[in-house]
Amino acid sequence: MSKEFEFSRRDFVKKTSLGGLSLLALPTLTSMGLSEDFKKKFDIGATFILWGYGTENLEPALADLSKLGYHSFETFGNVIQDYDEKRGGLEALIDKVGMPITSAFCMTDVLDPSKKKEELEKLIKWSKLLKRAGGKVVEYCPSSINRKDYDYKVHKKYMVESMNDYAKAVTDLGLVCALHPHTGTPIETEEEVYFIMENVNTEYMKFGPDVGQLQKGGADPVKICNDFMSLIEHVHLKDYEGGDNGYLGYAPLGEGEVNIKKILKQLEKERPSMAGAIMFELDYDRRVKPIHTTFEAAEISRDYLKKLGYKFS
Repeated sequence: MSKEFEFSRRDFVKKTSLGGLSLLALPTLTSMGLSEDFKKKFDIGATFILWGYGTENLEPALADLSKLGYHSFETFGNVIQDYDEKRGGLEALIDKVGMPITSAFCMTDVLDPSKKKEELEKLIKWSKLLKRAGGKVVEYCPSSINRKDYDYKVHKKYMVESMNDYAKAVTDLGLVCALHPHTGTPIETEEEVYFIMENVNTEYMKFGPDVGQLQKGGADPVKICNDFMSLIEHVHLKDYEGGDNGYLGYAPLGEGEVNIKKILKQLEKERPSMAGAIMFELDYDRRVKPIHTTFEAAEISRDYLKKLGYKFS
């Protein structure tokens, strides 16, 4: 592996943390004499994809999420563009439902250099629209691929270079760019996550893990969140149970295998503030009828978080 794009975990800690082992010396809430059952600080938002992925699904989703007390929302970059071009802008919808936008999920190609200029222009356009609507974080994800015979080592140099450029463009606009590993993309496995996060320029590219996607991809979301805690600026909070359940194998919070409690406790202790938010998410799949209605699934997830001490409006 090229030395230009690879360095040790020890070097990574020195690069991204407060100087090697200094993180261990930082006071935690427990060491300061406070109970681990301290008051939860995060306001919980939600993505809208449980209702569907299209522009037409956003307003019904926000109506339900508002009723359930979620604090903010995330949509796609292309949906914000569609609102801008065909519906008078996203700001009118935000005013109508009274729920702010925190983030937009944006994908670009990282394998084909011939697409770079067009992809960068697209990402900049989406980022500007997000910022105008009041958003703060681009939840960035490489575009989906056919992973059959895919080997990230073949593409690693351009992947790192392109993502550095994409993240810098977002950062230069005054937003935060947070990498979202995702199944069915060039960054799915634990090895791929570690390679990218240890080699991109973390001055610009932060981390926005989807803990359910990590679990589905065979990784340990608790370990990955812990290892890259200093870079986390946004989180998709998703559970995973597997099978054809109407949610692509994911599940309402508390009904799957992801150690949600431990991940939230880590975040509460180590990330006193983030640019983004904790976003509940559950995927949409109508090929198989789920056991819960859309509203029920979002309500079950909210009630699970309320039992952990989180407040909803």
